[in-house]
Amino acid sequence: MFQVLSKFNPKQDEVKMKKFNLNILYRQMVLIFTCLTFLCVGSAWASDFNWRKYEGTTIRGMFSKSAFSAIVKKHIKQFEKLTGITVKAEYYPSAPIRRKLVMELGARNKDLDVFGGLMKTAYQYDTAGWLEPLDKYVNNPALTHPDYDFDDFSPRTRPIIKGRLIAIGGSGNPQFLTYRKDLFQKYNIQVPTTWSELEAAAKILKKNLPKGQFAWVARMNKENTAPFGSFLYSNNGSWLDKNGKPNFNNRQSVEALEFYGKMAREYGPPGAANIGWKEVVGAMAQGKAAMTVEISIFATLVWENPKRSKVAGKLGYALTPAGPSGSSKIVLPINVTHISALSQKKEAAWFLVQYLTMKEQLMDNKLKGAITLRGSNWQDPRWKAIDKLPELSKLQAEAMKIGKVGYEIAISRFTEARPILQRVLYTAYEGGDVQKKADEAVREIKKLITE
Repeated sequence: MFQVLSKFNPKQDEVKMKKFNLNILYRQMVLIFTCLTFLCVGSAWASDFNWRKYEGTTIRGMFSKSAFSAIVKKHIKQFEKLTGITVKAEYYPSAPIRRKLVMELGARNKDLDVFGGLMKTAYQYDTAGWLEPLDKYVNNPALTHPDYDFDDFSPRTRPIIKGRLIAIGGSGNPQFLTYRKDLFQKYNIQVPTTWSELEAAAKILKKNLPKGQFAWVARMNKENTAPFGSFLYSNNGSWLDKNGKPNFNNRQSVEALEFYGKMAREYGPPGAANIGWKEVVGAMAQGKAAMTVEISIFATLVWENPKRSKVAGKLGYALTPAGPSGSSKIVLPINVTHISALSQKKEAAWFLVQYLTMKEQLMDNKLKGAITLRGSNWQDPRWKAIDKLPELSKLQAEAMKIGKVGYEIAISRFTEARPILQRVLYTAYEGGDVQKKADEAVREIKKLITE
């Protein structure tokens, strides 16, 4: 012990310690430099993607007017600066844009490159040969940025027809039961999970609500097939069988038709034939109706906005109740962006479609209330920090995983078929012979398919 202590030299050990510390510092700097080098290489690899490959190109796009059009316009300006591609963008309401698209594409117009749409019209456009399959663009690293991350889109929300990706979906509109929580609490009503429970709730509300207020409201005009889809599929019904032949005259489908009509007839406001989505939204916002099944974007944009609604904070959301022959299903309309198969600038058009559906661009939409289809958007801390409707958000996120995208009748002549189906639903509302009307409608739809 004393021999060891006798060798202790403070000055020499101090020098050794300094050298030791310098050696550690040197190794740390080498490690940091190495890490930075790898990061820079990774960044350089990502930046190798050439956004300006089609600089100087002019493309034309046609988009639906919506609450999010201003964001689309902002992103298009950013895109033009990034790529040097000029975008001539046009915006139209939903019905006029569908008519214009059919006219232009039907005339084989090569001037249109990109256009917005819905899955319910995609079958018509695809059968006509107007839709460019996008698989080869998504899978081409020279045309798709490494950060695009197509896998971030739930497989359920990918617009696929006959095994081909015919568009990119940006946002969805899942349908749910919306109900007045305050009235349910007041009259001791449980949230319905079946049709019988839904009707029982409607009976209690009808008995107790003052004159001018109604237990139920739903679309019954020419738009009625959209919300009806939730009832059709929640009773294990269908528009078409597995071979693509109309079968909505089967027992499950007729039960759904009859129940949808009965709810409107017995528990809704009079004159239901004239009720569309605007009337439904207004009735709920003004406290004139206590329940509906509708697309959930109305909750974000209207019903939960105190400036536009008298019932903000008083609403609850749940799955569409199940019919006697089925289970609750989530119907998921999706908004998509197509590339025209007639376009002569398809690669430049893909650059625009890709940019508008990147993670950050869709996140911009989500922060303004859009129900976006990228899984990462739902986990983003920025969204979670402002989400004021977690009950509804949970349902919407689940819809991205299990929702039914093709909820309307999936035939190419959809626009001609819809009035036929609307008349069947109106027969149900009048209390007529639904089975007979459904049988007639099936024969009419078969003619549309075969002609």
